Amino acid sequence: MKTIITTLALLCATPVFSQTVDGTLDAEYGEPNTVQNTQTGFGNSDIGMPDFANGSEIDAAHVRIANGYLYIMLPGNLESVFNKLDIFIDARSGGQHTLRADNPDIDFDGLNRMGDDGTGNGLTFDVGFEADMWIGMTCGGDTFATYANYAELPTEGAGYGEFVGSGSSGAEGKIVGPTGIELALDNSNTGGVGYGEGIGCGEGVTTGIEVAIPLYLFDWDGKAGNIKTAKVCAFINNGGHDYISNQVTGGLGGSPNLGDPRYVNFESIAGSQYAELGATAEPCPDPTGACCLDVECSDLSAVDCLALGGEYFGDGTFCNTSPPPCAPEPCEGDVNGDGVVTVADVLIVISNWGCGE
Repeated sequence: MKTIITTLALLCATPVFSQTVDGTLDAEYGEPNTVQNTQTGFGNSDIGMPDFANGSEIDAAHVRIANGYLYIMLPGNLESVFNKLDIFIDARSGGQHTLRADNPDIDFDGLNRMGDDGTGNGLTFDVGFEADMWIGMTCGGDTFATYANYAELPTEGAGYGEFVGSGSSGAEGKIVGPTGIELALDNSNTGGVGYGEGIGCGEGVTTGIEVAIPLYLFDWDGKAGNIKTAKVCAFINNGGHDYISNQVTGGLGGSPNLGDPRYVNFESIAGSQYAELGATAEPCPDPTGACCLDVECSDLSAVDCLALGGEYFGDGTFCNTSPPPCAPEPCEGDVNGDGVVTVADVLIVISNWGCGE
């Protein structure tokens, strides 16, 4: 199979790209198909360097088909500690709705680490999403480098996969694989969502991860037909592909990190956790924060909090902090912590009289 794919790649003329694959958003992509609505639980990069980043986030997703290629642009950052960007693509009939664990052993078997371990679990996508292909990218090292892998995801498993290659950052450092896949990273973003688990907004980011995939790679069995559309589910994972962050295309509407991918079911999460060619991104929701209504706390937007006569503690603050933001002021003399000073507190003091002498 590898020989056939490599031969096809060599037979294909070098395409004239309508945009340079360099990790920078080009005008040809148009408006985003999704925009991130959740703060990042994997750190907010604030360095602004094209290679090294100290946080990971997916601020939006753009999907485009042109010149025989599927282009994917994911503005944001990929932290340079070998965090993984996992990209699943649904572009043809068939595929895997729940990820199998008998797919190609690729990236130290990281792909299969997300699949069903035989107990009926496995990463499960939204209704109507059946993954046909996986692309994985990571970066890091003392001498900065990027690395990428890809695999077919046939319905019955056991597809073909390969190491795509390594590179660095920007157009000069893009990865160009033997089958024609190209990937580029520009980590210089310092905008987009902030750190946390609340509502955020990824609008306006123009640098990140860019991928170009030859459409013929989806036709491993001669039955794919003409590829005219695509859905893309992408998320940030940890180095072992075993802990998904809260940075997912489509957004989670404010959420902590998702954890072990084998127990993640996107069907159970509101909204669509993928970007689709031709779709229009939902506008960013209003950010939320801790709102104190007397001693009760709720996570609300600033507008809603003030309309209810509450005290707003700021965007990205939470009620479940310690101490909680709406806790009453400590009562001096309240030894037992019940909020009032009574004879019970006096008795505690008397019973402990002389301790430590």
